[in-house]
Amino acid sequence: MRPNPAVGAGGSDGPAGADAVLVGTFNTPGADAPVLANAGGLVRTTGWPDPVEAVAGGGPDAPSWLVRGLAGTPSEGRLYAALHMPEGEIAVLSPSPARAEVAAEVNSMDASGSGNDVGWVTSQRLPTGGVNTCHADLNPAGTWLAAASYDSGTLTVAPVLEGGLLGLPVAVQAPDGSGPVASRQEAPHLHFVLFLDDDRLLVTDLGADRVLEYSVQDIVRNGAEAVPDETQGLVASDCTPSRVHLLPAGTGPRHLALLPPLPEAGIEGRHLAVVGELDSRLHVLDLDATPEGFHEVAIVPTHAQDQDPGSAQDNLPSHLVLSPDGALIYVANRGRDTIGVIRRAGTPELVAEVPCGGSWPRHIALGHPGGAPTLLVALERGDAVVGLPLDADGIPGDAGTRVTVRRPGFVLPQG
Repeated sequence: MRPNPAVGAGGSDGPAGADAVLVGTFNTPGADAPVLANAGGLVRTTGWPDPVEAVAGGGPDAPSWLVRGLAGTPSEGRLYAALHMPEGEIAVLSPSPARAEVAAEVNSMDASGSGNDVGWVTSQRLPTGGVNTCHADLNPAGTWLAAASYDSGTLTVAPVLEGGLLGLPVAVQAPDGSGPVASRQEAPHLHFVLFLDDDRLLVTDLGADRVLEYSVQDIVRNGAEAVPDETQGLVASDCTPSRVHLLPAGTGPRHLALLPPLPEAGIEGRHLAVVGELDSRLHVLDLDATPEGFHEVAIVPTHAQDQDPGSAQDNLPSHLVLSPDGALIYVANRGRDTIGVIRRAGTPELVAEVPCGGSWPRHIALGHPGGAPTLLVALERGDAVVGLPLDADGIPGDAGTRVTVRRPGFVLPQG
């Protein structure tokens, strides 16, 4: 399985060290405005697991999703940020010169006079043509970046040039669609993109209960004859999806994860995990698709079932991550404020539900900040990032580390 660069798998993000975690937020302090460390667009935290503190914060505005450049590709050494703003953008981030100067003395950074240096500077900002750009992904070759904009239902692709900057973006609108949850599914709402290979990508449509499949080359070829919009700095394409994979009505598909074969559990072939934000269930699809689309092979709740049948309606699952051995799936439950742990087997099973350590877990990531296996949790409404230590079976314990960060949306271990 291709490691997801957005969940801290492998590699190093420069000189910050194994005790550091970079946090993307929904804050809009302005690219040049000095801000409190815990209220920057990007916030650098250090000292994990204890004593942890926010030591630097700054622009760009609202970088609520981060993608790590891939080693050995044009994207290497960069970060790419989805900017969650009314006029959505993608930012390309580069290691800051000040951070490089103090790489050998990480803990002396504030004494060096670079107190607001988060470790990354904005090298480029490009429009997506969408509203509230919420997610991005790189293809395995690191040559294309794709982004989803939730409120406008826009998918945007841009080539990664030699050196890691981006070329002219091409934007395509999702086809019309809706779902039965009137307050959330009145129109297409794209939330997550995932490359299956260098050309083929999937994008979730929470608003119409479907996963759309596109070819990057089809999108670009379709937009080749279009005149670039000089006012927006992009090209519009009217490309249609190559396939549409339907989910049960009211699912509200939000985030995806590729599931590798697990022969010891009797699972052959590749599968796709889809988090249903509106039905509080994890849907497992067989990627060996029929012409009609991916085949659903299992559905499992993301939390324990209560006596109250409406409990699922009060819970909105957000992100999911896979354990390194591929045997466990962790799902963040907003509303219940828990982490659901699902064991992959012939039939997936919810094996644990534990407190997440605060309010509204927007994003989770596995890492080893300070050396110990930890599930990091961005508590969007709790204004904090916490670390849940994992036991020998991979089950998260109580929050052992907490640092104040205003409106966190994403956590990226840096070591």
